Amino acid sequence: MIPIDDRIAILEVIAQYSYTYDSLDADGFAKLFLEDARWEYYFSGKAEPEIKLTSRNEIREWAAQRHEARRGKFSSRHHQSSTVFESSKEGLVVTKTMVLITHQEFGDPHPVPTTSGEYHDLWKHTTDGWKLAQRILYTDLPGG
Repeated sequence: MIPIDDRIAILEVIAQYSYTYDSLDADGFAKLFLEDARWEYYFSGKAEPEIKLTSRNEIREWAAQRHEARRGKFSSRHHQSSTVFESSKEGLVVTKTMVLITHQEFGDPHPVPTTSGEYHDLWKHTTDGWKLAQRILYTDLPGG
């Protein structure tokens, strides 16, 4: 059983993930991950990731590049919900979280859904609290 304090702390990091990324804070976003964290993005039905990042530094650089490419063009929102705590042992926790990502071009009256799927996460407890050791996005989108 995962203690409620740990669940709340992990849910707070999940919220920070959305807020730091969507507010274009690549440094704050990267600090949610371990130094040797892995972040991957899979299209539906694909065996190989579309994006594979293998360190906090790569994650930060990727986020900074994505932020710069969209600056002044559109904003995004990561709507994460329905987090399920699947297992835990010795300072590690496994979760799954549903996600819906929207984009809204500046001047448009409404956001548009662009991606949906699930994050599969591995968390590690550190002296600085819970950090993402691995975050894999399995999208509902065909492609690749």
